[in-house]
Amino acid sequence: MVIRCPACDARYRIDPSGVKKQVARVRCPKCGHGFEVSLTARRQRPLVLIVDDANFFRQVVLDILQPLNLDLIKAGDGDEALRLIRTERPDLVILDLKLPGMDGHRLIEEVRADPEIAGIRLLAMSSVFRSEEEVRKVMAAGADDFLNKSFRPEHLLARVQTLLENRA
Repeated sequence: MVIRCPACDARYRIDPSGVKKQVARVRCPKCGHGFEVSLTARRQRPLVLIVDDANFFRQVVLDILQPLNLDLIKAGDGDEALRLIRTERPDLVILDLKLPGMDGHRLIEEVRADPEIAGIRLLAMSSVFRSEEEVRKVMAAGADDFLNKSFRPEHLLARVQTLLENRA
Protein backbone atom coordinates (compact mmCIF):
# COMPACT_ATOMS: atom_id res chain seq x y z
CA MET A 1 0.00 0.00 0.00
CA VAL A 2 1.33 3.44 -0.91
CA ILE A 3 0.84 6.26 1.59
CA ARG A 4 1.55 9.95 1.18
CA CYS A 5 2.60 12.40 3.87
CA PRO A 6 0.04 15.21 3.97
CA ALA A 7 2.70 17.71 5.07
CA CYS A 8 5.53 17.19 2.56
CA ASP A 9 3.85 14.95 -0.06
CA ALA A 10 6.54 12.24 0.29
CA ARG A 11 5.36 8.77 -0.73
CA TYR A 12 6.11 5.53 1.09
CA ARG A 13 5.15 1.92 0.66
CA ILE A 14 3.89 0.03 3.70
CA ASP A 15 2.70 -3.54 4.05
CA PRO A 16 -0.49 -3.67 6.14
CA SER A 17 -0.78 -7.48 5.93
CA GLY A 18 -0.58 -9.11 9.30
CA VAL A 19 -1.61 -5.91 11.09
CA LYS A 20 -4.78 -6.31 13.10
CA LYS A 21 -5.38 -2.59 13.61
CA GLN A 22 -7.62 -0.63 11.26
CA VAL A 23 -5.65 2.60 11.66
CA ALA A 24 -1.89 3.07 11.91
CA ARG A 25 -0.05 6.09 13.30
CA VAL A 26 2.84 7.03 10.99
CA ARG A 27 5.70 9.50 11.36
CA CYS A 28 7.13 10.70 8.04
CA PRO A 29 10.87 9.94 7.91
CA LYS A 30 11.43 12.93 5.63
CA CYS A 31 9.71 15.77 7.53
CA GLY A 32 8.78 14.19 10.88
CA HIS A 33 5.05 14.95 10.52
CA GLY A 34 2.81 12.44 12.32
CA PHE A 35 -0.44 11.30 10.71
CA GLU A 36 -2.89 8.40 10.68
CA VAL A 37 -3.45 5.96 7.84
CA SER A 38 -6.51 3.75 7.42
CA LEU A 39 -5.38 0.20 6.73
CA THR A 40 -8.80 -1.03 5.63
CA ALA A 41 -10.13 1.76 3.45
CA ARG A 42 -9.89 1.59 -0.31
CA ARG A 43 -7.34 3.90 -1.85
CA GLN A 44 -8.50 7.47 -2.27
CA ARG A 45 -6.56 7.86 -5.50
CA PRO A 46 -6.02 5.36 -8.29
CA LEU A 47 -2.64 3.62 -8.27
CA VAL A 48 -0.79 3.39 -11.60
CA LEU A 49 2.28 1.22 -12.20
CA ILE A 50 4.64 2.32 -14.99
CA VAL A 51 6.80 -0.51 -16.37
CA ASP A 52 9.71 0.26 -18.66
CA ASP A 53 13.39 -0.68 -18.59
CA ALA A 54 14.38 2.86 -19.64
CA ASN A 55 14.46 5.09 -16.58
CA PHE A 56 14.21 8.15 -18.84
CA PHE A 57 10.94 6.93 -20.37
CA ARG A 58 9.49 6.00 -16.95
CA GLN A 59 10.25 9.55 -15.82
CA VAL A 60 8.65 11.05 -18.94
CA VAL A 61 5.44 9.11 -18.27
CA LEU A 62 5.53 10.08 -14.57
CA ASP A 63 5.91 13.75 -15.54
CA ILE A 64 3.03 13.60 -18.02
CA LEU A 65 0.71 11.91 -15.51
CA GLN A 66 1.65 14.25 -12.65
CA PRO A 67 -1.35 16.60 -13.17
CA LEU A 68 -3.79 13.71 -12.65
CA ASN A 69 -4.83 12.80 -9.13
CA LEU A 70 -2.91 9.50 -9.08
CA ASP A 71 -0.43 7.57 -6.98
CA LEU A 72 2.39 6.43 -9.26
CA ILE A 73 4.87 3.59 -8.81
CA LYS A 74 7.37 2.15 -11.28
CA ALA A 75 9.20 -1.03 -12.25
CA GLY A 76 12.15 -1.64 -14.57
CA ASP A 77 11.33 -5.15 -15.79
CA GLY A 78 8.51 -7.66 -16.09
CA ASP A 79 9.45 -9.74 -13.04
CA GLU A 80 9.52 -6.69 -10.75
CA ALA A 81 6.26 -5.51 -12.30
CA LEU A 82 4.48 -8.81 -11.62
CA ARG A 83 5.63 -8.72 -7.97
CA LEU A 84 4.31 -5.17 -7.60
CA ILE A 85 1.04 -6.04 -9.34
CA ARG A 86 0.48 -8.89 -6.89
CA THR A 87 1.41 -6.89 -3.78
CA GLU A 88 0.17 -3.37 -4.61
CA ARG A 89 -2.83 -4.21 -6.82
CA PRO A 90 -2.60 -1.12 -9.05
CA ASP A 91 -5.69 0.08 -10.86
CA LEU A 92 -3.74 0.47 -14.11
CA VAL A 93 -0.43 -0.84 -15.46
CA ILE A 94 1.28 1.04 -18.28
CA LEU A 95 3.81 -1.38 -19.72
CA ASP A 96 6.40 -1.53 -22.44
CA LEU A 97 6.25 -4.71 -24.50
CA LYS A 98 10.03 -5.02 -24.86
CA LEU A 99 11.31 -5.67 -21.34
CA PRO A 100 14.30 -7.61 -20.02
CA GLY A 101 13.49 -10.96 -18.43
CA MET A 102 9.74 -11.41 -18.63
CA ASP A 103 8.65 -9.31 -21.61
CA GLY A 104 5.44 -7.32 -21.80
CA HIS A 105 3.57 -9.99 -23.78
CA ARG A 106 4.29 -12.58 -21.10
CA LEU A 107 3.42 -10.10 -18.32
CA ILE A 108 0.00 -9.52 -19.90
CA GLU A 109 -0.57 -13.29 -20.11
CA GLU A 110 0.49 -13.80 -16.47
CA VAL A 111 -1.85 -11.06 -15.22
CA ARG A 112 -4.82 -12.33 -17.23
CA ALA A 113 -4.20 -15.94 -16.10
CA ASP A 114 -4.34 -15.07 -12.37
CA PRO A 115 -7.96 -14.57 -11.22
CA GLU A 116 -6.86 -12.38 -8.31
CA ILE A 117 -5.28 -9.75 -10.57
CA ALA A 118 -6.96 -10.44 -13.92
CA GLY A 119 -9.19 -7.36 -13.62
CA ILE A 120 -6.32 -4.88 -13.52
CA ARG A 121 -6.35 -2.56 -16.53
CA LEU A 122 -3.35 -2.88 -18.88
CA LEU A 123 -2.11 -0.22 -21.31
CA ALA A 124 0.60 -1.69 -23.55
CA MET A 125 3.14 0.57 -25.24
CA SER A 126 5.87 0.00 -27.76
CA SER A 127 8.09 1.76 -30.24
CA VAL A 128 9.12 -1.56 -31.81
CA PHE A 129 5.95 -3.70 -31.95
CA ARG A 130 3.40 -1.45 -33.62
CA SER A 131 2.14 -3.00 -36.83
CA GLU A 132 -1.62 -3.63 -36.94
CA GLU A 133 -1.02 -7.38 -36.66
CA GLU A 134 1.23 -6.96 -33.60
CA VAL A 135 -1.29 -4.64 -31.94
CA ARG A 136 -4.08 -7.18 -32.58
CA LYS A 137 -1.95 -9.90 -30.92
CA VAL A 138 -1.35 -7.73 -27.86
CA MET A 139 -5.03 -6.90 -27.57
CA ALA A 140 -5.98 -10.57 -28.05
CA ALA A 141 -3.53 -11.52 -25.27
CA GLY A 142 -5.45 -9.27 -22.89
CA ALA A 143 -4.22 -5.68 -23.07
CA ASP A 144 -7.04 -3.19 -22.62
CA ASP A 145 -5.43 -0.65 -24.94
CA PHE A 146 -2.27 0.02 -26.94
CA LEU A 147 -0.35 3.24 -27.50
CA ASN A 148 2.65 3.81 -29.73
CA LYS A 149 5.55 5.30 -27.73
CA SER A 150 5.72 8.27 -30.06
CA PHE A 151 2.47 9.52 -28.50
CA ARG A 152 1.50 13.08 -27.69
CA PRO A 153 1.10 13.78 -23.96
CA GLU A 154 -2.61 14.57 -24.32
CA HIS A 155 -3.17 11.14 -25.93
CA LEU A 156 -1.57 9.36 -22.98
CA LEU A 157 -3.59 11.43 -20.51
CA ALA A 158 -6.84 10.67 -22.37
CA ARG A 159 -6.12 6.92 -22.54
CA VAL A 160 -5.22 6.74 -18.85
CA GLN A 161 -8.34 8.66 -17.81
CA THR A 162 -10.56 6.44 -19.97
CA LEU A 163 -9.04 3.22 -18.61
CA LEU A 164 -9.36 4.41 -15.01
CA GLU A 165 -12.98 5.50 -15.50
CA ASN A 166 -13.84 2.06 -16.89
CA ARG A 167 -12.06 -0.01 -14.24
CA ALA A 168 -13.86 -2.74 -12.37
